[in-house]
Amino acid sequence: LPPAVLVLRDGHGEEISSYSIIGDTLYAKANYWVSGSWTRKIEIANLDVPATLKINEEHGSKFRLPSGPQEVVIRP
Repeated sequence: LPPAVLVLRDGHGEEISSYSIIGDTLYAKANYWVSGSWTRKIEIANLDVPATLKINEEHGSKFRLPSGPQEVVIRP
């Protein structure tokens, strides 16, 4: 799968290859040797959701948000 692209409210974007969304938080796989952690925690409230969905659709990448509070989204 092509990486998903996140567009944050501050305007910058970043690519992620593996993530889980639990509740209001996205947990992205990180490179420990670069960032000092195995996962990064990103609040959904910090995303520009319409821009994130649009850019992923344009790039043919599958990115989706949970449809309800009890759903967990995992992308290997």
